Amino acid sequence: MIARCFAGILLGLPLSIALIACAIWAWPGSSESVVMPFLILFFPLWIGVMAASFLFRSGARAWAWLAVADVGAFALLWALKHTMPGL
Repeated sequence: MIARCFAGILLGLPLSIALIACAIWAWPGSSESVVMPFLILFFPLWIGVMAASFLFRSGARAWAWLAVADVGAFALLWALKHTMPGL
């Protein structure tokens, strides 16, 4: 139980940051008008990821799946930054 809790906290934070950054980067037009709403949305997203980490059968699965999700989210952010026009 504690392993799933720590996985949600420690791997959920960068996952939430990467997903919010992807949404801000991919937003059409000027991003200045959407930064604050997305930053406010960050905390419920992080809490949702932490809560969803308890749906895994074991702590090892939670760590593995959240680590894969982190790598995928940061790979998506890297791809967006290198293929789309910047801020």
